[in-house]
Amino acid sequence: MKKSLFKGKSLRTKIFTAVTLVGIVLLFGLNLCLTYFGQIGLWFADVTPEGFYSMSPEMVSACDAVLDPEDGSAPEISITFCAKPDYLISSGAMRPAYYMALALQKRYDNVTVTTVDVSLEPAAVAVYKTTSMDIIDANDMIVSYGGKYRVVDASAFWTQNNFSYNGEYRMVSILASLTAIKKPVAYFSTGHGETYYDPENPESEDSLAMASFAELLTERGMTLRTINISEVDRIPDDCALLIINCPTQPFATDPSQYDRFDYVSDLEKLDRYLVSESGAIIFNKAYDVSLPEIESFLAEWGVSFGEGVVIDRDNCLEGVGQQGSAVLGVYDTYEESFGSAYYGDFANLSSSPKMVFTNSGYVYCSYGDSDGVSESGSYNGQRVYSHFIGSSATSVSYESLGSTILTSEEGAKTLAAVTTRTFMNDYTSETSYSYLFVSNSEDLFSNEVLGNRSYANYSVLSTLIANISRTDRYASIELGGTSLNSPKYGGKHTVDTALSETAVKVYSANAKEVIAVNQGITATDKTVFSVIVYAIPAVVLLAGVAVFIRRKFL
Repeated sequence: MKKSLFKGKSLRTKIFTAVTLVGIVLLFGLNLCLTYFGQIGLWFADVTPEGFYSMSPEMVSACDAVLDPEDGSAPEISITFCAKPDYLISSGAMRPAYYMALALQKRYDNVTVTTVDVSLEPAAVAVYKTTSMDIIDANDMIVSYGGKYRVVDASAFWTQNNFSYNGEYRMVSILASLTAIKKPVAYFSTGHGETYYDPENPESEDSLAMASFAELLTERGMTLRTINISEVDRIPDDCALLIINCPTQPFATDPSQYDRFDYVSDLEKLDRYLVSESGAIIFNKAYDVSLPEIESFLAEWGVSFGEGVVIDRDNCLEGVGQQGSAVLGVYDTYEESFGSAYYGDFANLSSSPKMVFTNSGYVYCSYGDSDGVSESGSYNGQRVYSHFIGSSATSVSYESLGSTILTSEEGAKTLAAVTTRTFMNDYTSETSYSYLFVSNSEDLFSNEVLGNRSYANYSVLSTLIANISRTDRYASIELGGTSLNSPKYGGKHTVDTALSETAVKVYSANAKEVIAVNQGITATDKTVFSVIVYAIPAVVLLAGVAVFIRRKFL
């Protein structure tokens, strides 16, 4: 038979028992409240000298401009962390970013922060995977606005070797980029005999011949325009993708103008675009057309063209063109390869759909024994050639479809390649990417190939374009790597000395004026901490011992 907790006890004992029970409940309740408000409500004191868990005045000002504009058009921003709060708080790499996001949510009604455990709910973030090889893990943060998003790894918030926490600059840049770039633009090059889609004249012969390709670009959320490079000073800033499809005439170059300081040739305009923050060019050449000037330019970017048309009678699409001219592309199954990152799902299927290349030549790396080179005068810029898709080992190359003269030995050949240009910013340690996709097939963007969905061309090229044309150039690049928190390098510098011995200066937006000093644990902090942690428990303990002795023995 159960006995009541209070049965047979004196009134004083009952009172003390009740008080004890209430105290325990209140203690647990207080603990839960402090945990909740500390994690979600941000009821805590940032004693880190770096100011990891506080938004700097510069960040607040920059975020106000983006998230609370004067015209009232506040964007709805969603920030998703791919792990539960317990992990985020325990992770030194993720904790500052998580608290920064919570601070944004607390300040702005249009910012929502959520967490999801991707190890248990991978489908929750599947919409943010644009390639088959994409991996979103617990250290990722996803910032989205409308149909646009950025997936950011924890390492992106820190400079090399964790020299400083650059999360404020990174976050503001992402927010500015997502909200300012309304719709990326794909430009079709004209004026050099190219085949192009003209959105102003969709019923033209060329436009009708490229209707499937135009549909692909539109599905990727792009606005379509045309541009004659010879008639502009530079490639427009809103250009997310420049398409040069089968030109037959040379790009303008006037050697007599080389002495002019302000002269910029067409090829120089292309080069300047590719070395920008996020240039992307698709160059497609007919195998039987020779353009020495631009071929020489492309060789500097890692790509050269083979002679003749590729024929593969053992690995071709029967009943299309002359025997062996509709070559079936061979996927690269090495998981770490550039191509596999885009078409891995197709390559791994037992009966995978194939890419088809008709009337196609081949390309090869112009860098000789190396696949990449450093840009002249800089170790920060690298150009790396990557095989994208090729033919089988039984393919050969002929001078023309009707010729029996071989121009190459039997063996696998590259039908399309990509040169990636990477550049690491000295101040932010962030890497920007530009891409040059090159093929030697005059029919690559034809309706006959792209319009046939039983081929893999549409899916593979759509995925490729979605990635190389990402406009990751920051919309507010004037923020700069030095504008937040540091006179020389961006970010909040990490310190390795005792908190009580460290003070970190916070600089103004122009990186010249000290506007605050973050001090770690001061002498007063240590005194208060010692009283709370040691003195009060000691007093309570001594009082309890005294009461016990008095009641037991006195």
